[in-house]
Amino acid sequence: MENYMVLDARTLQTPYGVLGGVDSFLCHPGGELSGVSLSEKNMIVTQAGELIPAYTENGRRKKKPSVEFDKQGMVISVALEEQQEVLTPIGELPAELIKFYPTGEIHRVFILDGQISGFWTEEDERELNISLTFDLGFTEFQAMINGLCFYKSGDIKSITLFPGEKASIRTPLGLVETKVGLSLYESGSLKSMEPAEPVLLPTPIGRITAYDPDQIGINADSNSLSFTENGEIKALITCDHSIYVQTEEEVMKKYSPHIKPHPLYDEILTVSGIKVEFLQDSGEVMIENDRYKLESCGFTIEPFVRPGMHCSPSDCANCSLCNKAMRE
Repeated sequence: MENYMVLDARTLQTPYGVLGGVDSFLCHPGGELSGVSLSEKNMIVTQAGELIPAYTENGRRKKKPSVEFDKQGMVISVALEEQQEVLTPIGELPAELIKFYPTGEIHRVFILDGQISGFWTEEDERELNISLTFDLGFTEFQAMINGLCFYKSGDIKSITLFPGEKASIRTPLGLVETKVGLSLYESGSLKSMEPAEPVLLPTPIGRITAYDPDQIGINADSNSLSFTENGEIKALITCDHSIYVQTEEEVMKKYSPHIKPHPLYDEILTVSGIKVEFLQDSGEVMIENDRYKLESCGFTIEPFVRPGMHCSPSDCANCSLCNKAMRE
C-alpha cells in the first residue's frame, strides 16, 4: 500500500514531510516507498537530531539512497551530505550514515561511509577518522572505529573498530587484544570479542587457543570468543588444537581444524577453525554440532599441526607466509 504521494516530477510527500529535488525513488514490492535519492538540500528530523541527507555527487561515498524507509513509512537509514555531529545515547558523535529501528530509536552510527576502491584507499579513509575513547565500566580503550550499534534501550550493543585498529579489552580471563571489536549484553557486561592473535584460555575441557582466521570484521555484533553474562566462556573457535572425546559408550572421536584450499589460489592451503560451545544449562559441550556431557565424557586437547604450513593463525589470515612455504 502506497505511503507517499507524488506532488510533481521532483517532489514527494512522505510521512516525514515533503522532500524536494527527488532524482529517483524506489518502492517495496507492495508499493510502499523504500528509498529516495536527492539532488537538493532537505532536512529530516529524527531522534539523532536534524539530519541533512546526501544530495550531491561524491566519488568517495557509497552509492545508496539518501533516505530509506520501512513499509510503514518510518525512516530506517539516512546517508548524510557530510559528516556532522549527531545525538546518540552516549552523547554527540560525528557520523556520515545513521540507521534507525522502525520505532525511531538509533540502531547504528557509522563514523565514515566511504567506498574503498582503486581511487580511494583505506589509508585515505583513515585520514578522515578520529580516535574515540570508551569507558565501558569493565574496560577502557581508545581507538578509531567504523561504527556503533545500539539496543533500542540506548545501551551499546557493539563497537566495530576501523580496519587495522586494535584495542586491549579487559575480559573475565584478563586482557585480550581485539582486531575487530566487541559486543555487549544490554546489562553492559562483555558478550563477545574477536582476538587479534591466538590466545590460550582455560575451558571446562582443557586449555584451548581461541582464534578465528576467517573473521573478516564486517561488524562486531557476533565474535568467535563469547562469554555468558556472568563471565564464563560460552563459545570459541580454535584452529590451533584438536579435541579428542571419549564418549559414554567408550568411543573415541577426534575433532580438528579443517584444511582447505585458498579461495583464490588452489595450490595454497589455509586453515578453518572448529567451534566449541559450552552449554551451561545442560552441562554439555557442543563441538561442531555434536553434544557431549561434561561429567560423563573424557576430553584431551592436543596441538594441531597444519600439513605443509609453518605459520601462525594470524599469518594464515594474511597468507603471506603460507604462500612462501608452498613455493619453497
